[in-house]
Amino acid sequence: MAQPRIPSFSTGWRGLYECAILELDGSLLPDRIDVARRAILDRVEEMLTQPSEAEHRALRNALHTLRILEEVAEREKIQHEDN
Repeated sequence: MAQPRIPSFSTGWRGLYECAILELDGSLLPDRIDVARRAILDRVEEMLTQPSEAEHRALRNALHTLRILEEVAEREKIQHEDN
């Protein structure tokens, strides 16, 4: 009997993550990061019942990238305010 195919992982958080990392408007970036982070953390909670090592790694990498992007955006905002 064949096992049902389980999708590799939910893509909802990925779309929001991609919107955040591709956002060029600095005024929209903080909100995009926040929405993406919340979607990722919601997915992490969902995964407690169906763990997937590949998706776990992707989520961890996405959160790390968002943290770096947030730091860069904050530095640019401060530099812009100083000029």
